[in-house]
Amino acid sequence: MKKLILIIQFMTRIPINLSLEVKREDFADAVRYFPLVGLIIGAIDLLIYIITSKLFHGMLPAVFAMISHIIVTGGLHLDGLSDTADGIFSGRSKDKILEIMKDSRVGTFGVLALVALLLLKFSAIQDLSEVNIYSALLISPVISRTFMTLLMYKRRYAREKEGLGDLFIGKISLVTFSIALVLGLIITLVLGRIYGFIVIIVGFVFTVCFRAYIEKRLDGITGDILGASVELNEVLVLIVFCLLQSLV
Repeated sequence: MKKLILIIQFMTRIPINLSLEVKREDFADAVRYFPLVGLIIGAIDLLIYIITSKLFHGMLPAVFAMISHIIVTGGLHLDGLSDTADGIFSGRSKDKILEIMKDSRVGTFGVLALVALLLLKFSAIQDLSEVNIYSALLISPVISRTFMTLLMYKRRYAREKEGLGDLFIGKISLVTFSIALVLGLIITLVLGRIYGFIVIIVGFVFTVCFRAYIEKRLDGITGDILGASVELNEVLVLIVFCLLQSLV
């Protein structure tokens, strides 16, 4: 329970006012609860969507759900996406890319990545039917945080100095990795059934390809890359749901 609370405090802005005595390795062990954290985030987003859809029509429920998501997560992964876009699309060497990603200022590519992602999320949520929106909002944070473990287990940290990503990358055990993966897949399959199965396949293939591309460019993974993978997988789930919906 301590490690679950620890990872909720670390990955969200949910107010849990408990002071925990933790060790550095506790963060890596707590990765096994990533899918549960995703489920909590998804449940809050869905609750906000349901409440606002009773009060407003049109686009507002989708907007409120997105705002809820940003508030609950503190924009942690959006920051990773913008930093990653600024670095990767700069076309520079590995060392320069890492330097750009560490810069707290947001560049042109970071802004464009954020705008594109938010537009895609909004359009997808708006396009989904009432039946599919419930599953999609719950599953997207779960599967994205589940597959983030693929960028941690037996991977290399790209920076020489310690950072937030170094708490997890290359640090999680086989047991932790397996628990997180199995738990995330079970939740996804229970909530999404056949849609969930397809989302798992698409998300897995995307994450493995994304990991291969990043490791080719940076010779490792950083915390910003972890954040970017979460945002990209979340929007990918929503888009896949929209595609499946249009084919039925």
